[in-house]
Amino acid sequence: MQRRHSVRHLIWRGGVAAVSQAMMLTGFYPLVPHALRVIQRGDLGERPVRAAIAEWAMSAAVSAARPAGFFALPGSRTQGPRPVIVVHGYAMNRANFVPLAFRLSRAGLGPILGFEYWTLGRTAAAARQLGWFVDQVCAATRSPEVDLIGHSMGGVVARYYVTFLGGDGVAKNLVTIGSPHGGTDLSRVGVGHATRELLIGSQLVTRLGAASPPKHTRVTAIWSRADALVPGARQKPIPGADVIMYDDLGHVTLLGSRRVAREIIERLKR
Repeated sequence: MQRRHSVRHLIWRGGVAAVSQAMMLTGFYPLVPHALRVIQRGDLGERPVRAAIAEWAMSAAVSAARPAGFFALPGSRTQGPRPVIVVHGYAMNRANFVPLAFRLSRAGLGPILGFEYWTLGRTAAAARQLGWFVDQVCAATRSPEVDLIGHSMGGVVARYYVTFLGGDGVAKNLVTIGSPHGGTDLSRVGVGHATRELLIGSQLVTRLGAASPPKHTRVTAIWSRADALVPGARQKPIPGADVIMYDDLGHVTLLGSRRVAREIIERLKR
C-alpha cells in the first residue's frame, strides 16, 4: 500500500539501520543512556540495573528480528472489529511490533498493518503519509475507522495526524507507547529533523501541547519511569488521555511486555 522509495533513500535507510543495529547489539544502547540518567539522578523507577539489562536483551532481540520487517506482521489477515495500524519509532521498523502484533491477533484484533516512514524527515511529512496510508487501508478493508498504535517517535507522528490532519474520529483509538509528547533531551543525539523537533521545548512539542484534545479519538499514553530515552516521570499528561505508567520497563521492553499488551487489548476491545 505504500509507495516505492528511491535507491538513494534505501541506502540512507540501510545506513541508519546499521548504526542502530550496532548500538543495540554492543549495548551502547541502552547502557549509556541509563548511565546518563543515573548521573543526572533521574527517576528510573524500580530496579534500574535490572531494567537496563532487560532492555539490552530486548533491544538485541529486536535488532536480530529487523529483517522480519520485510514481511507482513502477525495478524495481517485477522478479521477483527477494525484495522490496527502500528507506527514504529526513530531508526526502527515495523518488526519491533512482532510480539505485540502476535498478542493482538490472538485476542481477535486486526488486521494488523505496519506503517513505514522516513524517521530522519519531518514529523508533519510523516503524519501526512500516515493519513494517506489510513485512507488506503480504510478503502481496502471498507472500514470507516482504524486504531493507531505508535511507539516512541511513531506516537508523536500518529498524534500529529489525529490532532492536525483530520484523523480525529477516523482513528477510534490512539495508543502511544514511550512517546516524547513533552520532548526528550536525548533527541539531540542523532541526525535528522527529529533531533530538533522532539527536543524539550521545541516548536513542535509546544504546538502539540497547546492543541485542543481530540473530540472523538480515545487517547491512551503509556510510559515507564525506567525508560531512559523518554522518562515517564518527566512527561506531562496529555489532556483527556488515559495515562498508564510503569516502573520497570525500558523504552523497547515496553513493546514486548505482556502487561502492556493486556492494557492495549482491553482498550481496543471497548
